[in-house]
Amino acid sequence: MKFFVSLIIATFALTGAAFADPFANFYGNTVSIENPAGQRSVHINQDGTYTNTLADGTAVSGTWAMEGDNACFATGADTPPYCVPATERNVGDTWDLTAPDGTAEKATLVAGM
Repeated sequence: MKFFVSLIIATFALTGAAFADPFANFYGNTVSIENPAGQRSVHINQDGTYTNTLADGTAVSGTWAMEGDNACFATGADTPPYCVPATERNVGDTWDLTAPDGTAEKATLVAGM
């Protein structure tokens, strides 16, 4: 009986981990992205929206959605989505990205908005 109860508990624990939100640490924080054109800030919201604020202060809003193991960010039908691996990050983490046009970028998760 103890084995059966342990098996049920383990199953629920593993199921919860499988459905964990890889962007949970992004909500309420800022992704600072640097590339040769300058720096921009991205705020990812839990409701599937985001705002990308460019270096000149221009803000562009759009939607994001999970597509397999990627998160794809879209601003409209005229531009291709910017898809990135949906990887859990912590405040202070820095990682490399490649923009849809091939530009190398460096992202850092910064506390606050």
